Parts: sequence; C-alpha cells; structure tokens
Amino acid sequence: MKTLSGSVSPRNKLLLALGLVLGLAVLAPLGGVSAAVLARGLLGAAALGGLGWWLVRRGRADVRFALTERMRVVSRTGLSQRCGLALVEVEGSRYLVAFGDSFAEIRRAHTPVRVKTRSKRRTVARSHEKETLS
Repeated sequence: MKTLSGSVSPRNKLLLALGLVLGLAVLAPLGGVSAAVLARGLLGAAALGGLGWWLVRRGRADVRFALTERMRVVSRTGLSQRCGLALVEVEGSRYLVAFGDSFAEIRRAHTPVRVKTRSKRRTVARSHEKETLS
C-alpha cells in the first residue's frame, strides 16, 4: 500500500514545510493574534491530527503475512498417572512421543498406505523400515 508521504521526495517535503512556515509568518500579524499563539495552535492541531491518524491506522488489522505454526500437538492421551503418549506434527512430519516423569522417547509416525484388494480398500501401516529418533 503506497501512501502519499512515501511517494513525495524529501526536497518537496522541505519546500512544503518552508511554505507553511512562511505562510504562518505572513498571516499571523493580519489576524491580530501573535505569531507564537498561532504557531502553538497550529502545532497542537497537527499533533492531534497525527494522533488521530495513528489511532485509526493502528485499529485496522493489516496483516502482511501469517506465521504458520511449526509444531502442534495433534492428539494426546494418558497411559497411566505418570506416563502419556502424544502425536506431534513438526513441519509436516508426524512423531509419536512417549513421555513420563523422567523420560521421553520420540519415534517417527509413519502414515498409513492404502492397499487395494479385490473386495475393498483397507489401510495397512508400513512397518518395513525401522527408524528411531532420540
């Protein structure tokens, strides 16, 4: 999203500010108000305008990117009072974690493979490769 202040060159911003200050100096004596009081009022109005702009902009949910969670617990169950089993997914890979008071063991959970039979399809887990992670 391009803003107006981002597309204006620094030179043009400086010239605009100089023009505003010169205009303030010229208009101050014409109204019967001192230049200091007019400058304070103008600065206060600019500060309130900037604060309002910031509050409105902050209120919008402008998310540029969404962070994906790298690890999540898919399911967890207790095996006993001091021991449990969890299925954890880390960056697309699934692991079985057996844990207790003083131990934890991690093994890769293999995804089931569909095997086509004559009568119907059934799910069989692959067990031909043994892989342990500790």
